Amino acid sequence: MWLRIGTLGALGLLVLAALVVDAAAQTPSSNDAPAIASPEESNVEIDPPRVTWAPNPKYPKSARHVGHQGTSILNLIVGADGRPHDITVVRPLDEELDACAIAAVQKWRYRPALRDGEPVEVQIHARIRFRLYDKSYGRIADLWDRSDNNDPRADLQLSRAYLEGNGVPQDYQLAFEFLRMAADWNLPEAQFLMGEHYYRDGSPDYVNAYMWYALSKRAGGRDGEAMLKVLASEMTPEQLNEADLRVDYWPEDPPKNSLSERR
Repeated sequence: MWLRIGTLGALGLLVLAALVVDAAAQTPSSNDAPAIASPEESNVEIDPPRVTWAPNPKYPKSARHVGHQGTSILNLIVGADGRPHDITVVRPLDEELDACAIAAVQKWRYRPALRDGEPVEVQIHARIRFRLYDKSYGRIADLWDRSDNNDPRADLQLSRAYLEGNGVPQDYQLAFEFLRMAADWNLPEAQFLMGEHYYRDGSPDYVNAYMWYALSKRAGGRDGEAMLKVLASEMTPEQLNEADLRVDYWPEDPPKNSLSERR
């Protein structure tokens, strides 16, 4: 495995811990492959850190009672001593659950990453899953699982659920994030809705709205073309050129990785 090592080894490794209700808790996997690598600076071989102790996070009754669930994504540094530090939230889930995720990861222990047999510090990501696999919330839990496995249609359904407060507490921030994730995967319905957001929510952002409508059309959507005609009559030539340039640079194939981290 060849990875960039600077003052701090930069290793993107998704370590997974899961806490579920009405099912056995899962421990982090030590087999997750590094998610990023850079050819910059010197390339050296590094053996990633391995989880040796990972107690499950607390899942507060108050959060379970109202259906708070999902995946909290954290960024952390695993020190040469195998202890995590500098833990921050990459993708907020819920203030209470994010705090529980951080508290749990602070207790985790690793066999440190090794470079030429010597322990080194590395930066990694950890996904902490909170799930409610019961009759009331099992559908949302399934959608979260599918989203974690890069399913854009699950992202779109979660966006609608959080927008409407259907089976989950209403959360406009999460609703928009899931919509953006689905659009990033070139799902035409989501791209059209992104266009609607930039055109109709507040003061129109013509360039972004045109870009998303055009991407929706390019991906096979049926509604984008009519909106492109509407926007073209309202935009300046400079705005149209900028929007067309953004469309040209947008990849037609979806990304291979998400961080939300796709995000």
